[in-house]
Amino acid sequence: MADSSLSREHSLALLQKLATDDDFRSRFEQKPAAALAELGVPHETIINLKASCLAPATLADKPRFIQAHQELSNAAAENCLMMVIPNAQLDMGSKR
Repeated sequence: MADSSLSREHSLALLQKLATDDDFRSRFEQKPAAALAELGVPHETIINLKASCLAPATLADKPRFIQAHQELSNAAAENCLMMVIPNAQLDMGSKR
């Protein structure tokens, strides 16, 4: 069994739902795999997640998920801001 992970898009969607949707939170606590499928996470990804990720559990409070969502969102923005764009210059040689 290969370990898989959620895409960034699915991770953000999951954090958003866990931060704001009480019904979804309840479903996720009881049956995480079914809740992930609701979000559109591919079946192949779900079945290859670690078993501990799919075990029923009590969730942290909503503010923790709001914070995690903000941190993941900001991480992408910070990576883009730190990206160094290459500067290509053509050397046309010196004219005589």
